[in-house]
Amino acid sequence: MIDLGLVAERLINARTTLDLTQDEAAQRTGVSRSTIQRYEAGSPMDLVTLGRLLEGYDLVLTDVIGGQNDLAYLEAAIRRLGPNSCGIICGICKSLGWR
Repeated sequence: MIDLGLVAERLINARTTLDLTQDEAAQRTGVSRSTIQRYEAGSPMDLVTLGRLLEGYDLVLTDVIGGQNDLAYLEAAIRRLGPNSCGIICGICKSLGWR
């Protein structure tokens, strides 16, 4: 299982490394400030919104979830996306650097 507290910490570090306030991060990523606040507090996250944050922060998924050993988490998350998830899965693969 993924440590949401660790993911939150990594998202905060990424945002502050870019010298962005939460409002500026919201403008940059298209994710609402309230969602950024929730994610940075360690709330559960959905992959679509997390992907938008990662793209805006110039990160890949493994930068925030802890590395290659978290494939079971990714598999479970993809299964929850449902049958119309091709675009989302392609976005995840792109974020991982797969072409």
